[in-house]
Amino acid sequence: MSGSIHRVRKLIRRIVGSPIGSGRVQGRWPVVLDRHQALFESITVPPLPIPLLLVHTGGKPLGYLSRDRRHLTQSLPGLVTFVPRGVRAEVALHGVGEGTVVYFDDARALPAWLLRSGLGEPVTFTNDVIVSITRRLMSELEASSQADPYLRSLANALLAELQRELELPRAIIDLPVSRGRLRVAHVAKRHMLANLGEPLSVRDLAQACGVGVTSFTCGFREATGVTPHRFLRKSRIERSCQLLRTTGLSIREIAEIVGFRGQSHFCSAFVAECGLTPSAYRRAAHVRIERAPR
Repeated sequence: MSGSIHRVRKLIRRIVGSPIGSGRVQGRWPVVLDRHQALFESITVPPLPIPLLLVHTGGKPLGYLSRDRRHLTQSLPGLVTFVPRGVRAEVALHGVGEGTVVYFDDARALPAWLLRSGLGEPVTFTNDVIVSITRRLMSELEASSQADPYLRSLANALLAELQRELELPRAIIDLPVSRGRLRVAHVAKRHMLANLGEPLSVRDLAQACGVGVTSFTCGFREATGVTPHRFLRKSRIERSCQLLRTTGLSIREIAEIVGFRGQSHFCSAFVAECGLTPSAYRRAAHVRIERAPR
């Protein structure tokens, strides 16, 4: 591991504590992942020699000040924050937060798109692909997986998605969202994830958040970049993937558990989301496990 990344990890650990999970993956460029649960009021992170990616996976909203200190930007579970190198960050967290810090090991020269992103301050954006890949990488690393080709493919997919995101116009990846709407989206996400098997309507979600239907729908989309229906369907499919990999439940049983109206509806949504049927996904997952070195 190179000197720069070692110093940065040591600094972050001194500020927020030791990670509860960590690992290194060799993709096109090596990436190091540390999963943290942290509790602090506010911290100042000095300019760093390498960029960082924070994938916010749980807990309380995290806030940071803009470079000119004029406005507070917030991240909440399900969002991603990119911190360019050489940028000072002032961060506030009121409560326990959980996230994975992705470091880019500079043992070899990092690509220009990562070092010269054109961003003068941290930027928070919605990207379900990055969130899902990071969760999968951490899950595999914490399970001591030795499936190196699979881990490399995940790391490369994460890098490719991040490059695409950072090359978008700045106005597209900024989230100038009010604090109230971030809170509504956070409450709605938690309610959906805790009740995936229930027939949740937009009216039900708005009521759980204590706001009107129109205000909820507009606020959720502004805060997350997707509609409530899209987020709910994607979350149900992600949960079904986990059940397909880890249980012997039938397709019909899984469809019911994650809240779909029948097996046919579930299979159609699964194909639209994943590009293959639930049965094909289960077979592929089992083959990958069987082929992994013992």
